[in-house]
Amino acid sequence: MDNHDELKDLKSKRRIIVFLGLPMWVLGLYFAIAEKEWIMGFLSLLLLVASVFAIVKANKLIRGALAPYRPGKGFWYYRMSAQSKRAYITAAQCVLLLLLIGFWLMDYFNGYTAATTVGGIIVLQVLVKRRIKLHIEVDEASLLELEELGIIRQGEVITSLYKDFEKWSNVSGKAKVLALTPERLIVIIMASAQAGARYEIRLREITGLSIISEGKYGQGVIVTLKLADDTVIHLRLEGESQQDSPEQFIQALLKGLDRVYTGTAGSGALVQNPRPHLEYPKSSGKEPLPQIRHLDLHEAPVSQTSASPSGRANRIPVELKTSKRRIEF
Repeated sequence: MDNHDELKDLKSKRRIIVFLGLPMWVLGLYFAIAEKEWIMGFLSLLLLVASVFAIVKANKLIRGALAPYRPGKGFWYYRMSAQSKRAYITAAQCVLLLLLIGFWLMDYFNGYTAATTVGGIIVLQVLVKRRIKLHIEVDEASLLELEELGIIRQGEVITSLYKDFEKWSNVSGKAKVLALTPERLIVIIMASAQAGARYEIRLREITGLSIISEGKYGQGVIVTLKLADDTVIHLRLEGESQQDSPEQFIQALLKGLDRVYTGTAGSGALVQNPRPHLEYPKSSGKEPLPQIRHLDLHEAPVSQTSASPSGRANRIPVELKTSKRRIEF
């Protein structure tokens, strides 16, 4: 598997905010006040406060200092229904449009402002809102594919699915597949279109959770999990498939964690009728199916960031630091 170190990404972005973002917004605020440009001063202040919050959150993620998970608390946006999420995004698009009109009325309108604002509105509409609308928690075709690949057992209860891609023929390295059961989170990390690794995380072992938007206008999402043994796992969901919504999968994950924490994971609400066995066309005449290895999360070897006993870098991205183990997916 290619090394994909989200921890390094976070550190790099933190440095950009500290050494470029903060000075820029401080200077913008200073000159806006000096020139009595109150609108620009207000915007600079908002960006300065947002930068400080981003630095604080990045520091917590880098240290793995996640607050204990509280069932039913926090993550209000991801807990909303799909319809409410789309309404919230529509409101954000209206705010962007009003800002654009305001800049035009105050003679702050320029090509960069127009491109950034219009680009944000289009990305939110075409990528984020559309995938939320089209997302299907569980579809039979995907389940049959996972069964054929040996990722899940025949007839296993799956409550939600997520993929970084739309077709297995378009799988690239570092792509992910997530399958949620009433008790476990199954994570498949693709090293290439031909090979991948499967891990399991028991929901009852998750003690902390953090979610931050990643990519252009929140197209991607980084989910950070903290386990009972202090293992910290970073999962980047690219959000590039229009049929798989990270937002809706995270909502299902939150519901699963709530059920486990409140002791209702085995309730009748989760019991599904057994799925009939449907014959899935085998791979003869098609591209060879990828080989998925089943690996133990807690026995994963160290990554290129740490030396292995043999003196060679391993290909599973895991970093050991003091008493905490960090896994970068």
